Amino acid sequence: MRQNEESQAIYCNRPHSAEATIPPTLLHPVFGQFLDDCETLETTPEDNSLTLGLHIAMSTFYPDEKDRASIIRNEFSEWGLTKTRFETYDDRYVKGHRCVITEIKNEVCSTGAEPYSQACLHYLESTRDFVGKMKGSSLPCMILLVIGSSISFAGAAWNVRPVVQTLSSALPMHYHPTDSDMRIKVARHLGAFRKAINALEQYYQDLPSDFTSYPPQSQLFPHCTSFTSLQNGLVQHFEYISQPFNEHLVFFAALSTPRAEPVCIKFARQYSKDAHEVSASLGHTPALRGFEKIPGGWLMIVMDKLPNQYAALFGSTPSSALIKDIRNHLGLLHQRGYVHGDVRNTNIMVPRFDRTKFMLVDFEWAGKGGEVRYPMNVNRGPDLWRPDDAVDGTLILPEHDIKMLDHIETWD
Repeated sequence: MRQNEESQAIYCNRPHSAEATIPPTLLHPVFGQFLDDCETLETTPEDNSLTLGLHIAMSTFYPDEKDRASIIRNEFSEWGLTKTRFETYDDRYVKGHRCVITEIKNEVCSTGAEPYSQACLHYLESTRDFVGKMKGSSLPCMILLVIGSSISFAGAAWNVRPVVQTLSSALPMHYHPTDSDMRIKVARHLGAFRKAINALEQYYQDLPSDFTSYPPQSQLFPHCTSFTSLQNGLVQHFEYISQPFNEHLVFFAALSTPRAEPVCIKFARQYSKDAHEVSASLGHTPALRGFEKIPGGWLMIVMDKLPNQYAALFGSTPSSALIKDIRNHLGLLHQRGYVHGDVRNTNIMVPRFDRTKFMLVDFEWAGKGGEVRYPMNVNRGPDLWRPDDAVDGTLILPEHDIKMLDHIETWD
């Protein structure tokens, strides 16, 4: 099967191993903005009218797929969105680029072709002619899935291979008319979809016909290329250099200044800015340069890059003096009211030729003691010990940090 071959795979999370480290929401801002708009958008009368029209049209039973597709296409056409090219498969092109792929199925299990997978394949085919000559673009595209009386959305983009991400759950269009929450939710999704299509049309109108990255790169990086400095409030631009760990959203970059200072950029869903800054003020965490919320629920954390001689403590035996210094540092962090939550040897960086120094990194789980809790699916295993009560949803305690450090000291 295609998904079993890395060179042929479409990273659409089917199976779960077919996942890309950098999701579409970080490859192009339209997808993250779509997610934000689904939560907060002020809908227009036109959005509300389409919601009502689709509620009536999609909750109806149809004898075959052609009839359902025809009615739904008409609803979207009156809204000014869909240009029809196939009976149950619609496109919207700008300069040969597809902004939207729409899959319409009559009912769940009414056909052997799974619509999400089918849309992924259509995206692959639609971008074949552009991938080689437009390596500087992620070739973003929205996907609309209409299956019986439900509607859902996804986003597709290119990196090394196509990457597809679901952007919504399946929204039931056969809701009861008194369910105002669902009506508003659907209207916001449709309004967000309209905004996304308009943004993509403008993007492709402005896109050069041979857009390549400079300097040439073997992969694309996240779309963010600037941040507001925490030191002086000025906007700082940067250029990505590398992604040192393939499975982590950590990147090395250089500021666009005469000195080209090296920085490390991390993208996360949660991160304690305060705990990081307290640890940095104590001299054992890289200085924080920027901290920004970006569309789609992401945080972008910009910090000083550690010198190249630093490496994770993993795989080496720490001295008792080093463990004592780390314990003292954690004690000071705890005195300030913060916990780290993930004190393992991969998050303690030491110089290769001077094991008396250290830097504590990765404050994704950190936060205020007595408030911050462990996330879902806390990872543990033979090579990753945690206290027995360090489990999903429980409070992260200062003693957890100390016990994990003690385990590093005694682990053979």
